[in-house]
Amino acid sequence: MKRWVIPLIALVALAFTTTKAYEWRWRRESSPPPADPAQVTFPHTVAAVGLVEPRSENIAISTPVPGLVMAVHVKVGDRVRSGVPLFALDDRDLRAELALRTRNLEVARARLARLEHAPRPEELPPAQAKVRAAEATLADAQNNQRLMERIPDKRAVREEELLQRREATNLAAARLEEAKALLALLQAGTWRRDLEVSRTEVAYAEAQVHRVEADLERLTVRAPMDGEILQLVVF
Repeated sequence: MKRWVIPLIALVALAFTTTKAYEWRWRRESSPPPADPAQVTFPHTVAAVGLVEPRSENIAISTPVPGLVMAVHVKVGDRVRSGVPLFALDDRDLRAELALRTRNLEVARARLARLEHAPRPEELPPAQAKVRAAEATLADAQNNQRLMERIPDKRAVREEELLQRREATNLAAARLEEAKALLALLQAGTWRRDLEVSRTEVAYAEAQVHRVEADLERLTVRAPMDGEILQLVVF
């Protein structure tokens, strides 16, 4: 008796499943279209099925570098010309770097201008005054030395004092030569090699600014050709 229980339960389950499947069968019901079809207003028409394609292939625009999109300048349906900005990436870091590079360029140019206009007009009078002072000191030392050397009685002059007068004269002469050399250095202006180094620094700073400006330009994506915006998906 028990061996008929399981087949009986299976038959009941099969009958139940079949009944429900019949009740839940696919029902094809007509539904109204979401929009009325287009009305033909011409007496003679030609119908055809086809695919409308653009004159050129669809172009997917991407970014040259990874980054966060900060601004979108177009919308779907806009007609754009070649070179028009489409969207821009985050450029705050490069803006800060550009400000730093620009300041370095200004400092390099100011340093070059200072070297090119050296010496300053107000630097010459103090150097000339030092030359005149050194000349006066040398003349005074020479006079003192001559006076001591002209004393008839050599016993009245100590040898040590005479040597001191001679050393004072030599020291005054050396200081005069130093003052004249400094004056000549100022009058000669900046050394040519220093000017070349400074000009190289300016050129390097300008190259750094141009590099950052080029990186900033890359963050603004522009239309590669004339066309129409068909899709706008930013992620």
